[in-house]
Amino acid sequence: MMEQTFKEITLVSGSTGAKIAPARGGLVTSFSVNDMEILFLERATFNDVAQNVRGGIPLLFPNAGPLQGNLYQLPRHGFARNTAWNLTEQNQNSITLQLQSGGNTKAIYPFDFTLELNVAISGNQLTHNMTVTNMGARPMPTAYGIHPYFKISQAEKHLLVSNIARFHAGKIDWTSEFDKSFPNPGRIQVRMPGKELTIENDPALFQFVRIWHLAGKDFVCLEPWTRDNFALDDLARSLWVEPQQSVNFSVAIRAGIPK
Repeated sequence: MMEQTFKEITLVSGSTGAKIAPARGGLVTSFSVNDMEILFLERATFNDVAQNVRGGIPLLFPNAGPLQGNLYQLPRHGFARNTAWNLTEQNQNSITLQLQSGGNTKAIYPFDFTLELNVAISGNQLTHNMTVTNMGARPMPTAYGIHPYFKISQAEKHLLVSNIARFHAGKIDWTSEFDKSFPNPGRIQVRMPGKELTIENDPALFQFVRIWHLAGKDFVCLEPWTRDNFALDDLARSLWVEPQQSVNFSVAIRAGIPK
């Protein structure tokens, strides 16, 4: 194990809190409302630089999911989640981070870009706002997504209720891994024991919701993805950012207690 201590910056707004680790891929490690933690985090993977973090809200850039390597030799879920981000602005309830292309990124993804991530909390909501800017002279393909791990016990996963078409928790074998994409309704509503979630996003950008779980682990991932697995292997399936232009990807997560 290659342990390292990563600084986590705390945001506070009333009874809502969040923590972000800029040097650990801009990862949101915690989101809590009224002392109720919303996110799962396996702390051992966070501390071990040799592992991908299992938990929080990882950033998936430039690609969500795996690639076959037809065009780009990119790791599963891209490189942004394992790259240190720069802190550019911070106040009590929001933080802005930046990541720019360089020699290491251009060796596997030959484009000039700037990523700006703003995370803000207000009321019972966390807003995760990513701006992708193409700094180059040619169109840049991406298949951006985020990977929130929501905390739920293994024993309660079958009780999930959502408005995601064709997803029926009671019909899933939760003793095995589950990993599947579904059409994104845009306003994702999820109810689980003790909490309810609303995940607002633009379905014109985020075409899919990827749902993933591992048996025996106390989480379910509900992941807004702009494109599905292998999208950057086929440029016709990619989302394009035009030269000297920006695209904004915003996801707002609200949490509360069921009435």
